[in-house]
Amino acid sequence: MHILIFGATGRTGIHAYKYALEQGNPIPDPHPPSIKTKHSQPPGHHVTILVRNASSIPPQENLTIVYGSVTSEADVSKAFTAAGQPIDAVVTCLNARRTSEFPWAKFLGPPRLLADSTALVARQLRAQKHKSRLVIMSGQGVGESWAVTPWIVRFLIRHSNVGRTYDDMILVDKEIEGNCGENVAWVSTVAVGLSGGGKKPVKTFDVRKGGAGWFISRESCAMWMADVAMGKMGEEFDGKRVMVSN
Repeated sequence: MHILIFGATGRTGIHAYKYALEQGNPIPDPHPPSIKTKHSQPPGHHVTILVRNASSIPPQENLTIVYGSVTSEADVSKAFTAAGQPIDAVVTCLNARRTSEFPWAKFLGPPRLLADSTALVARQLRAQKHKSRLVIMSGQGVGESWAVTPWIVRFLIRHSNVGRTYDDMILVDKEIEGNCGENVAWVSTVAVGLSGGGKKPVKTFDVRKGGAGWFISRESCAMWMADVAMGKMGEEFDGKRVMVSN
């Protein structure tokens, strides 16, 4: 299958694109059988990434690197056609920038990075006129998850520049509903606090109910999103906002 990934140079997205390539391109057996059987590995996935700085990603097999902006209609359209094959799924791991991780650090934006890129990619997927999937990273505190969000997170959303990103995430939900249509199966990944820590088991929760942990590692969140995009979860989460934690 063909997967397009936004945010591939970020701390979460880098895990998503690498994992997607690994799933489609397993490490070759140093002693392959002389005769192929029905259990031989299938052809790999193709991954396309749209990045601001193409030199930050090394070229490799089954990876198409497109330089541009996720908020440019022309650049997003180019990402859809660069590999010469239809896009089956899109994973977006975008996050608006601040000058540092400090919650009150200056917001660099742009203010509608997530919403505008979501609208563009949803319309491109819908225009293909075949069933596809859109998996988007959101955050605990958006929409119905507000009621079960820890008080310290709610404080930061209300009183720091973290809230600027959450304003954008809220707009993403509106763009999903307005642009996906029947042929785009969307999944909103409502992540709790993102952390380091490598690959860990992922637990899923109803966004309206408690029970989620405080953190999820960036790698495990990215891998879960890629698995959903690749159809490993079937249709279980299609059209849903799903809270994830470790």
